Amino acid sequence: MKRNNSAGNWWRQLNLRFLLLFGLAIVNLLFMHVQMAMTVEFEYPFKVDAIFSNVFSCLIDATFFFLLSLLLTRGRVKGALLLTFILTALLSFCNVLYSRFFGHYLPNLAILQIGNMNDSDVMGSALTGFRWQDIYYILAAVVFGWLYMCYDKVKLKMQWLRTMGWLWGVMVAGVVAFILVLGLLHDHDFEISFIRFSPIKVQYTQAPNNMLYRSGFLRRTLVWYEDFIQKDLELDESQKADIKREYTDYSQRSTSAATVKDSMNLIFIIVESYLAVTSDLKVDGKEITPFLNRLKRDSTVYYNGHVCPNVNMGESSDGQFIYMTGLLPLKSEITVNIAKDKTFYGLPDMLIKAGRLKQSHIVVPTSPTFWEQDKMNLLYGIEAMYSKFDCDKALHGNEDLNDEQVFTLASKVEATAEQPFFSLVVTMSMHNPYTKCVEHGFEIADKQYSAEYLNYLVDCHYTDMQIEKFFNGLKQQGLYDNSVIVITSDHDAHPVHLNVGENAISNELPLFIINGGMNSSNTWTGPCNQLDVYTTLLDIFGIESKWRGLGHTLLNKDYKDYPIEKAQTLSDWIIRSNYFRGKR
Repeated sequence: MKRNNSAGNWWRQLNLRFLLLFGLAIVNLLFMHVQMAMTVEFEYPFKVDAIFSNVFSCLIDATFFFLLSLLLTRGRVKGALLLTFILTALLSFCNVLYSRFFGHYLPNLAILQIGNMNDSDVMGSALTGFRWQDIYYILAAVVFGWLYMCYDKVKLKMQWLRTMGWLWGVMVAGVVAFILVLGLLHDHDFEISFIRFSPIKVQYTQAPNNMLYRSGFLRRTLVWYEDFIQKDLELDESQKADIKREYTDYSQRSTSAATVKDSMNLIFIIVESYLAVTSDLKVDGKEITPFLNRLKRDSTVYYNGHVCPNVNMGESSDGQFIYMTGLLPLKSEITVNIAKDKTFYGLPDMLIKAGRLKQSHIVVPTSPTFWEQDKMNLLYGIEAMYSKFDCDKALHGNEDLNDEQVFTLASKVEATAEQPFFSLVVTMSMHNPYTKCVEHGFEIADKQYSAEYLNYLVDCHYTDMQIEKFFNGLKQQGLYDNSVIVITSDHDAHPVHLNVGENAISNELPLFIINGGMNSSNTWTGPCNQLDVYTTLLDIFGIESKWRGLGHTLLNKDYKDYPIEKAQTLSDWIIRSNYFRGKR
């Protein structure tokens, strides 16, 4: 009779206390994935098996954290459960907060950019990322803490291994049953998709959000272990042939029609979060960007308001990388983490080696190490860097420079620079958060716009004023007529930060090229990519080089678009393999 009771009450042999506390760690991860599914743009639609796979991945990740915690606590089950809950809660919260700004899960090497959190603008942006549903983390901590205090360590330790085995057994049985059902339904697409648990690198490269949702963090880390040891990817002969075949096709990359004379400077201005929709926009009867609007209407100025942003999770650093290398940034990792030890054909380096320029410099509003700029600038061929540390600290304290200070510093640098020079100027004042704006006497209050969008437009007007002052300074210094001046954006301003609908405004970026000898009769002004700017500048300066970037020149009025997915794949291979090493 006792044997029957024991068999009938088998579940009583399980440690339910352990199951509850461990289950809360799994719920932390599940909550994270649900939040991601609600707010992040995934690369392709989910299939039904993805949800089942996601639950399985959460169990894998939680188990790994528990076993790691058990090792760190020297086998103390209660302490390991506490550490597991803390680790999963932190991972969950950091991913949710990160995704609200960058639209991705945390990449493998995000920890390498933790120093960026010291930046005031980044911290200000992070503080605006909290949502009402984040109260979950407080409630989960309260429930866990209450259960944790109620259960003594002896009872938690009993039967925990059997309980874990039971949990895994149920999950594996569910997986097998799920696959059998799919097989009976002859739904081979679902079956194949689910059976392939092990994520392959090409899938993570092209669809990191989808693959991490399905496979979890542990399996992603195991797949991309090279990211941690900075090992170059080994390309096969077929991949090398694909790369060479593409970049040596010059039919859309060169017109052999240099449009600028010798000894012209190149001044490249990257405006933070600059959207093309602000051009010619009026609110309350006031122009948002009156100076840039005048440039746009100047027949000698090339303007294209249909540039598609190509940045990925690196955002601003990605924008600089695209313009300086003619490559697309990685989709599955913050590019500068991987690229800082690689070799590239940097735009300023190519112009200097071709004899078109003599020296190069950059002016940034942040510290030199922000987004690894000190290392990346050297790879691009930028010889000198001026940052907020080169501006009187009494003017900005420890804050990043505003756009007036940035352009003032740039004017001083360029006044003494040996010509012809390359100058890269990076702005900051249009950076989110848009809960406030730069006060400069310009006010708009149209109720059809959100408060955040109105603040953004006020900031746009402020930056427009500073660009006009900078241009006036160039004219006074005699530099304006002897300089090709490029104005464009690092990336778009995200709708969620502007508090507007997902498709309420276009995400297209503007591109101005002044004194580039370009006009409507010999250029393309339709939809194009950030990737095209590098190739176009090489073309107008008449640079002869085997490498002309993966973009297409806008000097070609018969411009043809290309599959961005193909350019992404080739860029990933080039970056990760250090393809140009030894070729320079």
